[in-house]
Amino acid sequence: MKKKHTIIILTIIISILLTGCWDKIEINNRGFVIGLGIDKLKEDEKNKEGDKIKVSFKIPNVALLGTKQTPTKEPSFYWEAEGETFDTVINEIQSKSPFDLELSHNKVIIIGRDILKDKALFKQILDGVDRNRFFSRKIFMLVSKEKASDIIKIRPNEQPLVGVYYGNILDSAVKNGTVIDGTLNKLMKEMEETETTILPLTTKTYNNKRIEIIGGSIIKDYEIREELNETECRFLNMIIKNNYNIMNIHVDYKNVPVSYKITSTKSETKVSEKDNKLLLDIYVDTEGDVTQHEFGVKGLIANDKGIRDIEKLSEEKIKENINSLINKLKKNSLDVINVENILYKYHQPLYKKINEDFDQYFKNMEVKVHVESKIRRIGIVR
Repeated sequence: MKKKHTIIILTIIISILLTGCWDKIEINNRGFVIGLGIDKLKEDEKNKEGDKIKVSFKIPNVALLGTKQTPTKEPSFYWEAEGETFDTVINEIQSKSPFDLELSHNKVIIIGRDILKDKALFKQILDGVDRNRFFSRKIFMLVSKEKASDIIKIRPNEQPLVGVYYGNILDSAVKNGTVIDGTLNKLMKEMEETETTILPLTTKTYNNKRIEIIGGSIIKDYEIREELNETECRFLNMIIKNNYNIMNIHVDYKNVPVSYKITSTKSETKVSEKDNKLLLDIYVDTEGDVTQHEFGVKGLIANDKGIRDIEKLSEEKIKENINSLINKLKKNSLDVINVENILYKYHQPLYKKINEDFDQYFKNMEVKVHVESKIRRIGIVR
């Protein structure tokens, strides 16, 4: 009996050791898609009837990593194709490419702004991306002022692969609150819940040799409705999340310019009803340092009164910017500050009362901004 068990165990071990990779593909034959762009085709750009979109991406030349001599010294290869659906285009490129495409390493999807002017097309693309099993839910989604393919083609001096370049920027910038969080997971969640979201807005700069994130595009009902600049996006982040090293606030104190660097923020948003109107209370606490005023000016803030005066001036400037942002959002009823979500989670009776006419309630909403700023350090004092 023991002999029989020994034979069975040995057979299993030998089977495991002799098992190979049935679908092995050499790394040089893999095409790792790192950054991907999607554009709407104009009529004169269509190669055949039914074409709607163009998909473009770059594949790194992995051969450069392993050998001293390679067929080409190009750091990446550019590919694009047209088709009716996202999956159709990927299959079209796969049929013509010498690489086996690998989408699971992709870091960003850049959407051309023209797509966001076509509600039906945008919904189709979202569905295609959402159903693709290779894309991580943490992948970054961005909107480009130009064609997405123009962004993909750029080769920044610091990093030849656009996807890696964006990934490096966004990982820390989203955490700090300097840019909008535009992950696929956040996009799909907000579009399903309220059909309103905001994605980072990007463009080409420095003679088309660099790319930058310059603000955010607000999407409502699957169409682009408004754009926020970089500063407005930072104040939006100040309202909806906790942040670090988010920005500098510049104020004038006794005719001397003073810079208050915000190193951390905490916020809370409360919604209630007052006189048959929504009342939004926004509470923001900031901490930071005085990083600069003017050389040769002594004793300006080296006392409790000076510090408190700077804190008050900073608080007023933050309030002013937040109120300006909220007024811009109220004008077109763009709820990217999660008012509807707060009502749904914590005030069900009020939510049911105003749900069908939420846009009008949002436009007429009363807003009160409460800010408290604390200066923790004033630098070296001589």
